Amino acid sequence: MLSLHELQTYFFHSIARVPGGSSHFDPLLIRSVEGKGLLGPEERIDIYAQMYYARLLTVLHEDFPRVAAILGCARFDAIVRPYLACYPSTHPSLRHLGHHFPVFLDTRTEAESLPFLGDLARLEWTRLEVFDAPDAEPLSINHLQNIAPDEWPDLRFHVIPAFQVFQSNWPMHEIWATAEEETPNRECLRQEKTTLRVWRQDFTVYHTRIDAIEQVALDHVLAGEPFATVCAALESLLPAEEAVSTVGSLLLRWIEDGLLTDLPQQ
Repeated sequence: MLSLHELQTYFFHSIARVPGGSSHFDPLLIRSVEGKGLLGPEERIDIYAQMYYARLLTVLHEDFPRVAAILGCARFDAIVRPYLACYPSTHPSLRHLGHHFPVFLDTRTEAESLPFLGDLARLEWTRLEVFDAPDAEPLSINHLQNIAPDEWPDLRFHVIPAFQVFQSNWPMHEIWATAEEETPNRECLRQEKTTLRVWRQDFTVYHTRIDAIEQVALDHVLAGEPFATVCAALESLLPAEEAVSTVGSLLLRWIEDGLLTDLPQQ
């Protein structure tokens, strides 16, 4: 007779090895479960196996709603089953279940007709990571008004933890916006290098496309460079007299969006 620990181990491995499948139940487990009424041991175990799979399917559907919308229920289910066989849940929290899903989608035949699918999943996963990131006190315009002019060149700004830069070879902001229609607008299905900034403000996650100027400025801010260096970096893209005012405008935009954290106390 199996001990309780052995029974639990065999039970979990049987329903999790191939989620939703009944052909991989351990024979020792089957012999340890009694039939009841019209249901034999395998049928009784299968009830839990199907419930377990349904829960995992729901989690992935909630984490990747736009991928699911484009594929439809049947095709999404057909992808989830082999995904879970390759990447079974190994963490106590199902929050991590979809970590490998974008890479897995790149290997699927569906990617031949929907080559942007992996990147769409990456954007949805990035938004999840941003949502779960720690809070931080945002920088306000009042903080900038108290900075002395001679302090500005060495001033270093920092982005909030709930912020990421996302890059794709597709206009992912457009595809994401139309994905719920199940068939994305064909005008969106063009290769186009796109950079988005993704951030959370309060309990809402946003993303927006950024141009080359904002990307360069953000790259230097993320690298911890001082204000003077950020301005100098833009001089390769703008006339020198416009660089400072452009960075100033970007700062105001970032502050309005809640992208920057409060400056450390001097």
